[in-house]
Amino acid sequence: MSTEWNVIVYDKPGADRSKHRPSHLAAIPETVTSGIVKSVGAIYHDVEKTKFAGSAYHLMADSREDIIEFLKKDIFAKEGIWDLDTVLAYPIGIACRVAKPMPGVNL
Repeated sequence: MSTEWNVIVYDKPGADRSKHRPSHLAAIPETVTSGIVKSVGAIYHDVEKTKFAGSAYHLMADSREDIIEFLKKDIFAKEGIWDLDTVLAYPIGIACRVAKPMPGVNL
């Protein structure tokens, strides 16, 4: 049985994700409907959300190694946007979850 993990993956300093963001976003619905990703979104350096810091996930995996392999498949990893050497991953117990619909995902 997989464990749910809270995962933070930072962008490399100076990385510009804008060119690859449409491909990154297009891949999300499949990972959600497959049950791997429970929640996902960008993290920012500022409350105005003008400067990306990286990405946050709640995802299902058996190990930290599985998490890294999952992240490596993303366009942000393949294009050198994410710093996979600094991934934070902790098992998490969710006490409450409030849904926010994503276009293209029917759960």
